[in-house]
Amino acid sequence: MPELQHTITINAPPDKVWKVLADLEAVQHYNPTVSRAQYISTNRQGVGASRQCDLKPKGVLKERVIAWEPNQAIALELYESPWPVAFMRWRTDVKPHGSETVVSQRMEYRVKFGILGSLLDRLVMRQTLDRTIADVFDGLKRFVETGARASGSPQ
Repeated sequence: MPELQHTITINAPPDKVWKVLADLEAVQHYNPTVSRAQYISTNRQGVGASRQCDLKPKGVLKERVIAWEPNQAIALELYESPWPVAFMRWRTDVKPHGSETVVSQRMEYRVKFGILGSLLDRLVMRQTLDRTIADVFDGLKRFVETGARASGSPQ
């Protein structure tokens, strides 16, 4: 199963970073591919909390929390999407590093369409996902450190 890993250091304490990650709607402020995010579950925290993300330029996906360790880690899974993905989940860890915070993420996924999907993954999808996650991490860093939102993000 393909796996992607990313790490970034944010100049902020872990509780400030966690506050942003734990607010599932905040993704619209730092992920440049999300035009709007909203809760679709009654619970807004913890395992089972779910969100819907409207994508740019179009499309909708749904994600839910599958692990919740306050101020330490959050894991989500994609359960509805327009993408050719059969399975996707990721865990984001938040660790103090002096006055900063190290945020690391491990994502694993499986594409649809068997051998054709595997070829699509090797030729296009893996690089696109890797670049997108790097952009999300850059946006998270900028948002936490300065409050600057991703381009086109709701105010």
